[in-house]
Amino acid sequence: MDENVEKAAPEQVLGSDSPFLLGMVIVLHALNHLISGALPVLYPSIMEDFDLSYVQLGLLRSAASFAGGFPQMFVGYFRRWAPGRVLIALGNVIVAAMNILASMVGGFYQFMALRVVGGIGGSPQHPLGTSMLTANTPASWRGRVFGLNMAVPTLASTLSPLIAAWLLVSMGWRSTLALLCLPVLVTSLALIFFVKGGGEAEARSRSFKMSGFITALRNRNILTISALRTVMAFRMGVRAFIPLYFINVLGMAAGLSSSLYSIMIFGGVMGPFFWGYLSDRMSRKPLVIIILVLQGTLYYSLQLTKEVWMLVPLLFLIGFMVQTVVMQSILADSCRKEELDHVFGFYYTLGFTLGSFSSFLFAYVVEVLSFSYGFTYIAAVSFISIIPALFIKETAAIQGA
Repeated sequence: MDENVEKAAPEQVLGSDSPFLLGMVIVLHALNHLISGALPVLYPSIMEDFDLSYVQLGLLRSAASFAGGFPQMFVGYFRRWAPGRVLIALGNVIVAAMNILASMVGGFYQFMALRVVGGIGGSPQHPLGTSMLTANTPASWRGRVFGLNMAVPTLASTLSPLIAAWLLVSMGWRSTLALLCLPVLVTSLALIFFVKGGGEAEARSRSFKMSGFITALRNRNILTISALRTVMAFRMGVRAFIPLYFINVLGMAAGLSSSLYSIMIFGGVMGPFFWGYLSDRMSRKPLVIIILVLQGTLYYSLQLTKEVWMLVPLLFLIGFMVQTVVMQSILADSCRKEELDHVFGFYYTLGFTLGSFSSFLFAYVVEVLSFSYGFTYIAAVSFISIIPALFIKETAAIQGA
């Protein structure tokens, strides 16, 4: 990594904003994952309750993902009128409320409509949360902080299937979904009423002009990472179908399926901080390429592996291979603080908007062909993603980033 990148002691990692504020942002991110991580375990019961096909489940996931993804491009504009913490908290109040209501409805389309509104509410979390972390973290520590922002939520995703499976047996999917939303609601209200912070980062976000965003998009790395994000979007969300594969194809019990799924998610707890640590100390381009090659190979191998003892390390490695923190570090070093909301908004919009179609495409491949073809599809997308990664340019953080 470039020697000109600023160095910082551990105690200097956080800037002028309250560490508690940034900690709360990460906690809310984790609680979101607590809900999303539970859904794959609940899907078999939801499918049975509403009599759904794989394609309808794919439509449900695609609609909710699109609703949560497309608005991310525009949430930065609202910081002219409200602090980032308030926007994130209000969005999560909507997420919790809509999912609680969804647990009460009796029809599939009502359920989907509420999930869509909840998706819109969740749109500020990723771009504004990542922007706030970036603006208050020295460049030499960004990989590790981004890793923490992925590792903690992924830990929640690891525990979530186990918690959901236990609750599912004792109270059914409806009460389980509603109960998992309560921590999100309480934490969001606490962030609004009991946490302060903003300072320079808020002022710089509000000073943003559209011309600066257009200029930022001309940056080679921003274009390259955006292209890479675009390709990778077409495999987004497909992990949620893996428990269904274990149950419906391999004939596993729900408990074993949830345990295996948790192993994969647990790999994602360790992976982000590991790759983020490396990205703070060495060239990032080869890291991205290596991870993508391994991801493609591992996903293809999933269709060839049937024994539980072989699935355990395979699933752990699939979860461990996380290139996102490296990509975010490159993106953060390539733009100024006043551009962060909109650049990250664009980045996440590409992923979630285009990724909203991936669940439907994957479900269609599985429905018409088989899960084997589905896993081959994921592997192919991973290998194709290497092409834009080849154009990444190693660079130090720009002034003011």
